[in-house]
Amino acid sequence: MKWIFALRYLVSRSSHSIINIIAAISVVSVAVPIAAMIILLSVFNGFERLVLDMYADVDADIEIRATVGNDISPLLTADDENRATIIGTEGVSEASFAIEHLALAEYGSRQCVVRVRGVDEHYFDVLAMDDYAVQGEVAVRLGELERAIVSHDAAQALGLYTAFGAQLKLYSLGGGEVGSMLPLRGLRSDHITVGGIVRSTNVFTQTILVPLSTAQRLFGRERANVIFIKGDGEGRASATTESLRAIAGEGATVLTRDEKNTIFYTVMRYEKWGVFFVSLLVLIIASLSIIGTVIMLIVEKRDERPALYAMGADDGFIRGIFIREGLLTSGIGALIGMVLGIGITLAQQHFGLVRLPYGFMVEEYPVELQAGDVAIVFVTMILVAWAVSLIATSTMIKSKRQCDA
Repeated sequence: MKWIFALRYLVSRSSHSIINIIAAISVVSVAVPIAAMIILLSVFNGFERLVLDMYADVDADIEIRATVGNDISPLLTADDENRATIIGTEGVSEASFAIEHLALAEYGSRQCVVRVRGVDEHYFDVLAMDDYAVQGEVAVRLGELERAIVSHDAAQALGLYTAFGAQLKLYSLGGGEVGSMLPLRGLRSDHITVGGIVRSTNVFTQTILVPLSTAQRLFGRERANVIFIKGDGEGRASATTESLRAIAGEGATVLTRDEKNTIFYTVMRYEKWGVFFVSLLVLIIASLSIIGTVIMLIVEKRDERPALYAMGADDGFIRGIFIREGLLTSGIGALIGMVLGIGITLAQQHFGLVRLPYGFMVEEYPVELQAGDVAIVFVTMILVAWAVSLIATSTMIKSKRQCDA
């Protein structure tokens, strides 16, 4: 019954034009921030998906790393038996053994400290980095020729502006004893040809990829100290990591990509919902216009209230009518805003109307519409509309009844 009265008041032709104008303004003031909230949340979803996709190409789904000072896990021996054991684990599709240590790289007269990662022939099956090539090819072997793949930031630090024919010299402290002044007796070195330069990312920085055999000579060790694992996309990551922890035993830690980058992902989520709450503040301010609409309707319909009282209505019933009046007004605005926000987002998502400047990783501004975001925005709007409508009616209805008395 209350909804019937509210709808009748909303579409009544007898309403004054000023009230219709105020109602229209209220609808627009609600629709615009609703559309903006949906678009902004979708933009953050798009950038989050872009970053996750970037990480998937350069950061393994799961890593098994040797514990510093306690390298006793038998799984870190790079042989076919251990590889078969890992791949046989539910949720695992591929695995690659690697040796990773800091080293000193030298090119011409320049030197810099880099992270050398010696990888086996399965590494690029785990991490497909072809799209990251700046120069040359992403391969650490060309037949029997051993080659180095250098991250772009490391290449800049070394003054390495071309990958063709360049020779790097790598230095590392080997297994020998270290002298008191200079580590000459523990020094190991190796030469390697540069095969390619790849783009740097947050998780792939100041790094040089070399064949596993090169790293074994350079660092004087046979066993791997890290295993990169690719999931099959079907099993649960938590169950897979638990199985791998049981296999690895002591002396190794097993971490998923999310566990390795917990802080980064948390910051991204905080940024997204920070923008949501800022937009919510704008929505609350804009929704205050609903108070004006409801108050004007209460004043306009004051002559009809005695008839409602005579029919048995009380203050609560009348207050409920005008609360629903505010909900209807805001609901129309929310519906228009959602249609606009969803339409613009889907148009950008499928047709790429807004382009990014040349040089970015993607040509189109990344967006991703999620049903959960739309639901949260709609529910939030209903709560805000109910609150402002309640504020408008609670005092006006009470004061008018007192006046009638």
